[in-house]
Amino acid sequence: MTMTLEFSVFILILLLTAILTVYNHRQAAALYGIRNLVQDFIAMQIRDRRQAHTGDLARMDPLEWLSRQVSAGLDTPLTISETARVVREIQAAEFHTTDGKRVIVSSLSKPEIVRFDKRLRYHGQGKSAAARVEAFASRPLLGNGRGTIIVERVMSELDEFFDLEAAAVGERLGLSWNNPARLWFYVFK
Repeated sequence: MTMTLEFSVFILILLLTAILTVYNHRQAAALYGIRNLVQDFIAMQIRDRRQAHTGDLARMDPLEWLSRQVSAGLDTPLTISETARVVREIQAAEFHTTDGKRVIVSSLSKPEIVRFDKRLRYHGQGKSAAARVEAFASRPLLGNGRGTIIVERVMSELDEFFDLEAAAVGERLGLSWNNPARLWFYVFK
């Protein structure tokens, strides 16, 4: 009798375990469905906000936006006043500020710009006189790099519209930054 009672309790425990397992799986599936629904809803809201903000980008002043971005990473604010040159080969632009400083803005890091400067400097060596004169006359972007303050602006540390705004500014400058996740500002004293 005790053997059948123990066996019945064991069967009941197994049956209860099976029932709880089935219900837990159903509940987990329902929770995953709700999580996916909430994530889709949030993604739709973000997409709608970004699309609405895209319409406002036409009225944005590129120099003012760049001034705000670089000033956020410096102790004293800078006001970018004019575009000095645009270097499409490396998607960079050089600007002048109201207080006489020079600012380079690029979606490339310093080592990549230094490589470009070296390639530019040594481009005309051993070639025709015209190529040597052109290489001599071309001004490297970073120069010797002394006294340079580097400000890195990263989308994950800023607002959700940084990439859209940077792409619009780049487009107005004739650069294709393609919604960058980060921009580097090189400020020369």
